[in-house]
Amino acid sequence: MSIIILVFAMLIIMGSCATSKKAYVAKEDEELFDIWINFQYDGTNKYSKVQINPDGTWFEYINSYDEKPPFRGEYTIIEKWTDSEGYIYYKTIVERNDVASDPLYILSKIQKDGNVYEDIWTTLHMPEEFDTEKMLYLYRIYYRQ
Repeated sequence: MSIIILVFAMLIIMGSCATSKKAYVAKEDEELFDIWINFQYDGTNKYSKVQINPDGTWFEYINSYDEKPPFRGEYTIIEKWTDSEGYIYYKTIVERNDVASDPLYILSKIQKDGNVYEDIWTTLHMPEEFDTEKMLYLYRIYYRQ
């Protein structure tokens, strides 16, 4: 009986170690951090301004000229990488703290020059590839200010 308990304990420990993934530790000067704007989204159902801060806060504004964000959240960067063409990618989870809702799973892509931010997002699961054609994901594009 002791051997069976020991085997189960080992399996549980090994399983939890294999499935847990640590969050990416962000640097102070991540390419992601800034205010990103798309003036064409003013007056539409997409947020026109996204503010991503090094302190872990995430704000979205309805219009580019708004001073008070209706969306506030805290984010965790899960993963960061650069592809062979020089594009920078981030997998981020945003927890809203202004309303009770599901987290946002965001896959972001920053162009090589660092001035264009694109993302696809959903509340269901983390996107695995940057595919703007999938109906499951919502797509947005912003420009560094």
